[in-house]
Amino acid sequence: MKIGVSLSNYGILASREFLKEAAIEIENQQLDSIWLSDHIIVPKNNDPWTRVFESVATLGFLSSITEKAQLGSSILLVPLRNPFVLAKQIATLDSLSNGRIIFGVGIGWNKKEFDLLGYGFENRTKSIVENIKIIKEMWAGHYSKQGFSCEPMPASPNGPPILVGGQSDGALRRVSSIGDGWHPVGISTDQYELGMQKIQQFCSKDYLWTLRINFVADKQAESIYTGADGSPRLRLTGNIDELISKIHKYQEIGLDHLVCDIGVDSKSEYAEQIQILGKIKSSF
Repeated sequence: MKIGVSLSNYGILASREFLKEAAIEIENQQLDSIWLSDHIIVPKNNDPWTRVFESVATLGFLSSITEKAQLGSSILLVPLRNPFVLAKQIATLDSLSNGRIIFGVGIGWNKKEFDLLGYGFENRTKSIVENIKIIKEMWAGHYSKQGFSCEPMPASPNGPPILVGGQSDGALRRVSSIGDGWHPVGISTDQYELGMQKIQQFCSKDYLWTLRINFVADKQAESIYTGADGSPRLRLTGNIDELISKIHKYQEIGLDHLVCDIGVDSKSEYAEQIQILGKIKSSF
């Protein structure tokens, strides 16, 4: 099983220096991936999302200072972007990073962000389906056959894998219809296994099973917290042995890729947590 880090490109820690040092340490610890969150503009009371390094641009920055780690979006708000421009950006990133991009997508939850940017919040489920269709057509060369140029194409055959976020029944249907894999946040092994079963019932095929989860090792932290969208979420806590045991349970149900969202507030603690993840990774 692969293990990566959802790097804090938001909040008080985020800076050029922090992002660079953390990315280098992630590779030094031989972890598998680096992922970034996404918001564009939110109300001032929506901490920590009031300060966010834009995810596509920041992935480009990270691709230039890393060599091996996969680079993912967790998740990117597709309904808030022009699909042709987004397809071009992701194809460019994938080409420049030698095929290291994983494209995690979602519909978003912050209505005020949609309203300010002029996109329909109520239409976001329809928009993501339509936009992903356009993106896939660009990557497959559909528009080239119509006499248009959209090179460079992605380095990955047919484009980077598309992971769909969320865990509602609607999200699970989107995984089966437009996605190559699933990317929920902070759910238990039982919840994950049930979601896998539902997705396979909608469409039986091979999927990339991924999970983003908050991670705090060797420190006091509650195992349940409230996410930004108001939903309860699970946090991985404990010492190294306890964490390895918990992660093994996810591996046993078929999880392919665990993305750890490190939940500490200082650079030194963040680096320590990356190093602990490196030790945990050696057990998988």
